[in-house]
Amino acid sequence: MKQFSKLHRQIFAITTTLALITIVIISVCIASLLYTQGIDNAESVLRNKNRSVTTLIDGYVAPLRKAVEYTGSSASGVDHSRFREQETQEKILSLFEVLQNTIPNIHYIFSGYEDGSLLINDYTAPEGFNSTIRPWYLAAIKSNPLISEGVPYQDINSKKWLVSFGKTLLDADNNIVGVISIDAGMDAIVKALAIRDEKYPTIYNFVMDTEGKILIHPDETLPDTLHQEIFSHIPEEVNASGSLSYDDGDQKKLAHFNRIDELGWIVVTEVNLSDVRQPILETITSTLLMIVLGSLFTTWLMSYILSRHLILPLKKLQNRVQEITEGKDELDQYVFPNNEIGKISEAIEKLTEKALIQKNIELKDTNALLSTISHTDQLTSIANRRKMMEVLHAEVSRFQRKKRPFSVLMFDIDHFKRVNDTFGHEVGDQVLIELAQVVKATIRNTDTLGRWGGEEFVIVCPNTDKKMALNIAEKVFSAVHLHTFPMQINVTVSLGLSEFTANHSLESILVEIDQKMYRAKQGGRNQIKS
Repeated sequence: MKQFSKLHRQIFAITTTLALITIVIISVCIASLLYTQGIDNAESVLRNKNRSVTTLIDGYVAPLRKAVEYTGSSASGVDHSRFREQETQEKILSLFEVLQNTIPNIHYIFSGYEDGSLLINDYTAPEGFNSTIRPWYLAAIKSNPLISEGVPYQDINSKKWLVSFGKTLLDADNNIVGVISIDAGMDAIVKALAIRDEKYPTIYNFVMDTEGKILIHPDETLPDTLHQEIFSHIPEEVNASGSLSYDDGDQKKLAHFNRIDELGWIVVTEVNLSDVRQPILETITSTLLMIVLGSLFTTWLMSYILSRHLILPLKKLQNRVQEITEGKDELDQYVFPNNEIGKISEAIEKLTEKALIQKNIELKDTNALLSTISHTDQLTSIANRRKMMEVLHAEVSRFQRKKRPFSVLMFDIDHFKRVNDTFGHEVGDQVLIELAQVVKATIRNTDTLGRWGGEEFVIVCPNTDKKMALNIAEKVFSAVHLHTFPMQINVTVSLGLSEFTANHSLESILVEIDQKMYRAKQGGRNQIKS
């Protein structure tokens, strides 16, 4: 029994030592992985929030800058070089009124001229007022011929944040005769900057200029001050965006920035590094604690099982061998207790069988996932072209066997390149996603919607003749027209449809609906050709 106890202690010591070494290695790897993932997740949150605010600002100021450009150009129908004439002044003020009614974000729109005069609706300049020395006038002169960078300021009366854009007015000889300026409200941008995050309470956004001067900040005491701590860490202008960390004296910060070159702004989103590290350290601690406790329990259990079910039979085997070597061969009286080893073998076999079954289940699930991925468009989550070809082949085969009618619709988004060029590919992708969702919700459950390529989509309608297909197409048109797409983009589609007949092949009907869709585009777009 003493020998058994000694062997038991040896097994326990060995398994415990191996377990502790394993725990240390696994703990270091897991802690490193969890920390890296936590920092990456925090940077991803900062990047997404920063991108969201930057996109909002871009979309917010774009119509304002276009209004400045339009008002100062000949396309507006106003010759600013004749600003002294009463008729011209009335035209200018009328144009200002139209723009203010059209773009609700405009608070003030006015023009100043080389003689110091000012044209603005519902306001009389004080005596001695001189436009040419005003900051907005000088900023536009400095930026000539471009639009001046956006200069935020707080209205002295309402205390609201406004931003000013100006552009020089030129005569026929390209001589400066004045400046057109628009002041717009920044309430939406200020609200977006002030939005907090539940996971990282200290996260916030602010805007500064290219010299490190804070323009807009959730803390109202900070605008018009320099932020040298972070500005010194921001790379040169070649980097449009990026992540960084810095120490502001009180806290270590993790931040992401985005440049808006047209405005001369840098949008920054930052968070206290301690705010990021705290949940990471809590996760690491709880995870490692579970690993240590689980490993120690497993070690003890393993030692106990080895002692009870493996070492005792081996000890009996040792005694049996010793008896044989000593000539004590009493085979009729001695039965070797090989049932324990047999049970271990049986348990291993069952575990192996269970593992194989589990692997087969996992392989089946993996194959199903791969099948889904191979038949699904990754952007819109609807059927891809490969899947649609399978559906079409199946419908053609069913038609040939049972003469059941089916129809095919093909449509694409009108002027989609213009959407990408104007609003960017991220907005274009969102338009594709929402269009797919709208159409999928409109068609029948038996119909199959798929992305054919780019902005082209195909709908296969089983048991559907041409008349029924036209009704489906009209519903799709109506749903698309009624849906509000990102950035208030007016999305229309051109659609062609055909019913499959005995005279068709798969290739010919695809060519036919493609030609009909093309004719819909040639006919002015936003229509159906059947």
